[in-house]
Amino acid sequence: MTVSFDSSILTNYYASLSGGSGASSGAASRKYAPTAPWSPTAKASPANTPGLMTEAVKQAMRGHKLIDESAAKLDLPGASADYKKLFALFQGLNTLSGVANQINGKSLTSGDKDRIKAVFNAGLAEVNGYTQALALDKIRIRQGEVLDQAKTAVGTPKTLANYVTPALVSGNIAAEVPALQGVVKFDIKIKRAGVDHDVSIDLSEMGSTPRTLGNVVTFINDKLIADGVGTRVATLRIPGGDRTVLAGGKPVKIGTNPDSWAMSVKVDSGDTVTFEAADTAPAVYLAQNVGNPDPDGKPLTPDGVVGRQILKLQTEPGTFGSPLKAPGETNWVDGRVWARDIDKTAGNVHATQVGPDGSVYVLTDISGKTAGQDIKGAQDVALQKYDSAGKLVYSRTLGAGNTASGLALTVSADGQVAIAGTVTGRLGGSTEGPLNSGSTGAFAADSDSFVTVFNAAGEEQWTQRRGARLNDEATHLAFGSDGSVYVAGRAQSMMPGTTALGGWDSYVEGFKADVAGKVQTLFTQSVGGVGTDRPGGLIVDGTSIVVANNESGHAVLRRFDVSGAAPVETSSRDLGDLQGGDIAGLVMNGGKIVVAGSTRNSNLDTGRISQTHSGGVDGFVAQFDADLTEGSGNNVSYFGGSGDDRITGIAASGGRLFISGQAGAEISGLPAVGTKDGFVARIDVGSGVVDWSRRFTGKDGYASPTSIAVDESGASALDRLGLPKGTLQMTGSQQLTAASALRAGDQFEVRSGLSPIKKTITIETGDTLETLATKLRRALNFQADVKIVTTDGVRRLQIQPVNKRDTLEFLAGPEGKDALSGLGLPEGIVRTTITSRDGKSAPADGKGQIYGLKFDGKMTLDDATSISHVAAELATAMGVVRQAYKDLREAATPKSIAKAAAAVNGPVPAYLTNQISNYQQALARLGGGS
Repeated sequence: MTVSFDSSILTNYYASLSGGSGASSGAASRKYAPTAPWSPTAKASPANTPGLMTEAVKQAMRGHKLIDESAAKLDLPGASADYKKLFALFQGLNTLSGVANQINGKSLTSGDKDRIKAVFNAGLAEVNGYTQALALDKIRIRQGEVLDQAKTAVGTPKTLANYVTPALVSGNIAAEVPALQGVVKFDIKIKRAGVDHDVSIDLSEMGSTPRTLGNVVTFINDKLIADGVGTRVATLRIPGGDRTVLAGGKPVKIGTNPDSWAMSVKVDSGDTVTFEAADTAPAVYLAQNVGNPDPDGKPLTPDGVVGRQILKLQTEPGTFGSPLKAPGETNWVDGRVWARDIDKTAGNVHATQVGPDGSVYVLTDISGKTAGQDIKGAQDVALQKYDSAGKLVYSRTLGAGNTASGLALTVSADGQVAIAGTVTGRLGGSTEGPLNSGSTGAFAADSDSFVTVFNAAGEEQWTQRRGARLNDEATHLAFGSDGSVYVAGRAQSMMPGTTALGGWDSYVEGFKADVAGKVQTLFTQSVGGVGTDRPGGLIVDGTSIVVANNESGHAVLRRFDVSGAAPVETSSRDLGDLQGGDIAGLVMNGGKIVVAGSTRNSNLDTGRISQTHSGGVDGFVAQFDADLTEGSGNNVSYFGGSGDDRITGIAASGGRLFISGQAGAEISGLPAVGTKDGFVARIDVGSGVVDWSRRFTGKDGYASPTSIAVDESGASALDRLGLPKGTLQMTGSQQLTAASALRAGDQFEVRSGLSPIKKTITIETGDTLETLATKLRRALNFQADVKIVTTDGVRRLQIQPVNKRDTLEFLAGPEGKDALSGLGLPEGIVRTTITSRDGKSAPADGKGQIYGLKFDGKMTLDDATSISHVAAELATAMGVVRQAYKDLREAATPKSIAKAAAAVNGPVPAYLTNQISNYQQALARLGGGS
C-alpha cells in the first residue's frame, strides 16, 4: 500500500501562519467588492450540462428575457452600479450558453431543435442590444475586439514588376535544360512610350553555346538591350526545402530537396510586354476531379478526398516538338503541358472557356477562402482566370449571403465574361424580378437563377436575379453579337412571364444592358413538354438561338428566332430516347450544329450512323444542318468501348471537334491506366474517325473530367519557357467588389469618441481603397489616420486614431450585407494606450479601461461546427466579464491591503517546498512505493 497526502495542506497551513488567505480577522477579511455570481460562495452556480436546465434557462425557454439588472443582487452596500450591470451581462451570457447547450441533448425532435434555435436567436439579439447600449461609470464594455490599430484583411493588388515562370531546371543550374533544346522561337513585343519594339528570339542563334538557363537568359537580355528597351529577364532561385514522408500519419524529414530555378521577367516601368509565337498547335484545357471518392469501400463513410485540377494538353507536335515529362511528374500523359491544382475549398468545376486573349476561365463552387478571398455564406461561386502558362491572373467571388452555385460560363469576342447559376439568400446589388423569392418569406429556402456579367478586367457590370416561387436555376449561357446575353435554365414553377408546362420546366431568357447600363429583360419563355425537362446546351446562330433540351428523357433540339419581341420556335428535332443518358453540350462547328452526350440507345434519330454503338452506355456526337432539317450531313458517331463511357464536355475550335469524359472499361486504342480514367479525343463526326485521343488517370488512380475548352493556337514554344501567350497582366483591378466578396450595398457602421452617433458606410460600385479611406475619414469626424500600406504584395487600409485621446469604433452591418467582415476588419474599438507607473496599460483618453468581449453577434446553432463556435465565443466573453470584475475589485481594494495579500499569497519558500518533497518520498518508501 502506498501512503500519501495532499501537499496543499502544508502550503495552506503556511499561509494561515503567515496571515494569508487563511486569516479571518482585520482589514484582510473586509469586502471591497460584492460577491460575483460565478463565485463558489454565491447562492446559485451555473450549470450548463446538456439536458439539464438551470432556472434561468427554463425561464428563457418559456420566453422570458435573459438579462434582468434587478435580479443581480449585490451583497456589499454602496457598491458601484457597474457591478450590477456586469453581473447582469454575465448572467445573460451564461443563460445563453445554457440555452445553446440544450441543442446537444438526447432524443431531440426537429421541432425541439427549432425551438432551441429560436430561443437562442432571440437571446443573442437581446445580449447584442444590451452590450451595445451598456454604459458603465468606471469601465467600458464593447462587443468586439480592442485594438491599437485596425487593418483590412482584404486588399487590392499592387502593380507587379516581375512575372515568374514555373521552375525550369532543378538541381544543377549549369546543366542544359531539356525543354530548351530543339526549335525554340518566339517574339517579345514591347510597347514603350508609344513606340512598338519587336524583339525576335530564336535560340538556334546561340550556336554551340550550351542551352543552360543562365545562357538562355543572357542571350535574351542581349537581344533586349540591343533593341533599347528596359525590360529584362533573370534567373530566380527557388529553395528546395525539406523532403518528407508520412510515418504514422506524421511528416518525417528524410532529406532536402534540391533547389530549382525559374525565369523572372522584370517589366520596366511603363512597358507593356506581349509574347507571341508564329508556330502554334491546338491546346486542350480540361477540368477534372481526382482522388478516390470512397477509399474504404463504404459509401456512407465520408472518407473520400477529391481534388480539382486543370490540365493543358498539346494535341500536335508542331516544329517546336512535344511537351516533355518533368522529373518526378505523376500521372503524366503524352502531350500534357502542365497540371494545376485548384484550392482545396473548390467543388466541381462546372465550366471552362478560352478568352480572346488566350486566357482560360474556370467556374467552380467554393466552400471557403480561395485565392486569399473569404466568402460570406456556406458556399459561393468563384470565377478564376488563368493565363496559358497556368498562372492565376485573378479570382472573383460572387458574394452570396447564403449559398450559390455557378453552372454556366461564356466569354464574348471582346472579352466580356458572363456566369450564371443558382443562389439562395441575399445577393446584394442584383436587379430582382417580380416573382423573385429573395432571402425572406415562405420561399426563402428556394433557389433563384442569377446572371452576372464582368468586363474584360473582371469587374462586375451587372447582376440579374430572376426566380420562380419554387426552385429554379440558370444552366447555360451565350452572348449575342450585339452584346445581348441569352440564358437557358429550368424551374419548378412559373418563371416571370411564363406558363407552367409540368414538372421541372426549361426556360430561355434574354437580357441586354442599355447605354446607361440598366439591364432590360428581353423575354422569358418556357421550353419543353409536360414532363421533367433539363437544358443541355445553348448556342447563338445569327438572330436565332438553339437549345438542346432533355425532355422526359428524350434529347430535343429547338431553334428560336429572337429578332422580335418574343422568341418564335422555327424548327425542332427529337433525337429519341436517351435511355438514362443525358446531354453534355451543344456547339457550332463549321456551320453545323453539334450536340454531344451519353446514351444506351444505339439508334438515335440523327440520320446516318458513322460509328456504331459499342454496348452499354456510350458517348454520342451528332451533327445537323443549322436549320435542323433533314440533310446529307446529318449523322451521329458513337464513342465508347465494352464498359459504360460518358461524354461530359464538348468544344469546337478551328473547325475541329473535341470531346472529353469518363472512360469505363477498354476503349479501342485507349487501354486502361487507372481504376477510373478520363479521356479526351478529337473526332470527325462525318466519318466517325478519332484522329487524336488520350486516356489518363489522376491521384489514387481516379480522374473524372467535368469540362473542356480548346484554343486553336494555345500551344507553342512559349510553353517550354513557362511563358504565357499574349500580354502580361501586371495590374489587377483596384475595385473592392472585384478583390473580395463585397457587393454594392454592403454596409458597416462607425463612430468616433467625439460623437455618440453611429454613421453608416455603404460600399458602392467602383469603390477602391482610396474612396473607402475618404469615406472613413469623414464618417469618423477626421479623427482617424487612414493609410494605404502594402504587405506581401497587397495594398490594405490601416486605421488608427489621429490623437492619443481619440477612440474609433467599428460595428458590423446588417445580416447578409455586412461589409465589415467582407473587408476583414474586426468588430470592436481602436484606441491608443499609455503605460502607467505600475506597468499596466490604460486607454490614452483618460477614461475607464476598455474590455472587448470578442463576441460574434451572428452565431447560429445550425451544425456541429457552429455549435462548437458558440460554446467557444460565449466562454471567451464570460472570461472577459470575469476579468473586468477582477480589475474593478482590485481597483477598489486599498493598495496596502492588496500588497499584503500579494505577499502572503506568493510562492511558498524553497526550504518548505523541499521539506514537503522529502516527506512525500519518505512516505512512499514506507508504503513500498518506488
